[in-house]
Amino acid sequence: MRKKLLFAAMAVCLVLASACHFRDNSQVPVITVSGGLRPTISFTPDAAYELRVYEGSEDGDGFGVLWSARGPGGFENNLRSPVIYGIPPAGYDGQEAAPLEPGKTYTITVFRKDPQGSGDGFQNTRHRYDGLLTFVATAE
Repeated sequence: MRKKLLFAAMAVCLVLASACHFRDNSQVPVITVSGGLRPTISFTPDAAYELRVYEGSEDGDGFGVLWSARGPGGFENNLRSPVIYGIPPAGYDGQEAAPLEPGKTYTITVFRKDPQGSGDGFQNTRHRYDGLLTFVATAE
């Protein structure tokens, strides 16, 4: 009886462990920004689902977004690097933005869906990877 319970417990642990998906830090977007008041924003890996720009040195977590860009397809990683600040990418219905102001601080956040995870709702094994960069805008 004990052996059967032990075997059943080990089987359950094995099933649960196989359903786990561990965070892969190589998927966190690394962001670079060119100079200028309409800088080119590049990120690697080169696909994400959303990019947000905030005025100031903090990510507003969706509040106070100065400009944002999304790829087509909702939360799919269809936004391709590079993106030019203020110019909506192809397939996105966003608004243009005024150029940045020289000497002001801005923060960029890039959101990337985990390409290895699966499922939704209670069965979700997917992570969201966020890259963050704060910079000071400079004239050309």
